[in-house]
Amino acid sequence: MVDTKEDNQPVTAIEPKTKFIRSPKGMILALEMVLCFIAIICKAASYGCYLWCPIVELVWAIIIFVIYGMELQIRFFPWTDFFRAITGSLTLLITSILCLSWTISLSSGEVSGAIFGLMAAAVFGYDTFCIIKQIKEMREQGIS
Repeated sequence: MVDTKEDNQPVTAIEPKTKFIRSPKGMILALEMVLCFIAIICKAASYGCYLWCPIVELVWAIIIFVIYGMELQIRFFPWTDFFRAITGSLTLLITSILCLSWTISLSSGEVSGAIFGLMAAAVFGYDTFCIIKQIKEMREQGIS
């Protein structure tokens, strides 16, 4: 008998939508969102400095996550993602270091917010490195 069911058919209707979450890029974006969210909570609880930076980076990570998850990429989208990741890494790094150095009496919320900001900056930097590798591969294939 011939089996008519193809191997690449999804088991459930939700599987195509959740496949991106389990990809390396999906995990990196999810980690960026979680770290930015924790930094927002810590900085907001202590009325800390530079609360705008993790908020902006969280919003951008959510937008990029939705675009990748719904497979809406356009031709120059990796460059947009690259500039998002590099600016996120630099702004989170700079604002977290400034928050640690400018305050005389550090509260626990400011310290933890700055540390989670530094961890998020490291993840954004790793994402930047992965995007550079992706752009190089696309250039070698002649896509970009």
